Amino acid sequence: MTDKYQNQEQDRRVGDLEKKMDTVFGHISKTNEEMGRIKTDVSWLTRFFWIVATASIGGLVAALLNLIVTINK
Repeated sequence: MTDKYQNQEQDRRVGDLEKKMDTVFGHISKTNEEMGRIKTDVSWLTRFFWIVATASIGGLVAALLNLIVTINK
């Protein structure tokens, strides 16, 4: 068994694989950075929650007052 191979095909394929791995690792690190920014920027979500909660509680209070008024008539 010899250590020689024809056309250096294995070297070419390993080189291509290493280039693709470098590209993938670059994309993964960029994605991790972007996800970190998304996790910390949720102030809009808390504002939206308070708007919805206030509107819901206001609607509930209005419905209860309407019920009390219609029962007393």
